[in-house]
Amino acid sequence: MLVFAENAWHVIIAFLVFLAGYPIALIQKKIFCLSMKRALALYIWHSIFCMFYFWYSLNDAADATLYYIHSLTYEFGFGFGTAGIKFIVSYLSQGLNFSYGNVFLVFNIFGYIGLLAFASALQTVTSQSRGNIRTFSVMFLYLPGISFWSSAIGKDALTFMAAGLVTWAALDVGRRMPAIVLGGCLFLLPRPHIAGILLLSICFALLVSSNLGTLKKLVLLTIAIPLSVAGIQFGLSYAGLGDASDLSDISDYFETRQGHNLGGGSSVDIAGMSVPMRLFTYMFRPLLFDANGIMGIAVSFENFAVLILLVMTLLKKKRPLSQLSPFAVTFYLTFAIISWFVLANTTANLGIAVRQKLMFLPMLVVLLFSMWKRYPRQATIGELRT
Repeated sequence: MLVFAENAWHVIIAFLVFLAGYPIALIQKKIFCLSMKRALALYIWHSIFCMFYFWYSLNDAADATLYYIHSLTYEFGFGFGTAGIKFIVSYLSQGLNFSYGNVFLVFNIFGYIGLLAFASALQTVTSQSRGNIRTFSVMFLYLPGISFWSSAIGKDALTFMAAGLVTWAALDVGRRMPAIVLGGCLFLLPRPHIAGILLLSICFALLVSSNLGTLKKLVLLTIAIPLSVAGIQFGLSYAGLGDASDLSDISDYFETRQGHNLGGGSSVDIAGMSVPMRLFTYMFRPLLFDANGIMGIAVSFENFAVLILLVMTLLKKKRPLSQLSPFAVTFYLTFAIISWFVLANTTANLGIAVRQKLMFLPMLVVLLFSMWKRYPRQATIGELRT
């Protein structure tokens, strides 16, 4: 059952799905403008982690295993959240007779597209940066955790694809709105509450930062408010807050969630932490001093890289944002801050946090690197005299 391929059909499908990465790397040049060499390198890198996760899931408990096993008897009922992933996997396993390994390769493609979009956004914002900054930005594309979690059967491949697409699309929202719509749908299927946050962030960014006239903004407002309210209500219902009537209900929900998932080795007690400490813990822990095992050490290095980028940017004397549109800045900040706050106050397991923050980490990274635009070199006194 849980094998890479059981028969000739599975071998053929595996070969065809894996080869699909090449035409994607070719087609993306017109969309994401990455070099063929970079695109293929990212695909090989991402696929290596796909195979590693496949092996890992055969030897340790993993959500990917459960998704595939349940899909074999799933009755094709469409739903959101976990049911949405089971629906997709059951279509592949039952409808197309894909093996466990075949489905892994399909989800690997989803995550790879998200990585291409993320790479394109980073390439855009660092095009005027110094060489060492561009090199540092490329390192973020090869963080093991990004390719590991986004290459397996589950929610993370779809949500990272969504995160990459909306991060890239926000840089030129006028021409790339279809990518934001697709990203919203990809968020909606596995995590509806994040789709609600996305819709709210887009509407807020359009209203605050757009150059639309007063009349057009009023029209947009009449459309945006009902859509945002509907999206948030749907997300709250999915999260278990459909009956919330005031802030006390939401506060009670946060306190309840803070006690969940405390049984694992990567769990922390966030109930006794201040809000700033929860935010720091969610984004930057584990660090080297509290990492456990090889996986924990790898994650700690990634967290340290993000922390270094943030500190370096905050300490930089000149932080221009002119190369990003007001919409992109507002959208990135709104989506990242709301998502970070909500998830940090409801997630007590650092293992889950590592996967969840991939939904807004690309936006934070792109925003921070956008502040490292190269300044024109000042002429010396001797050069001025000549």
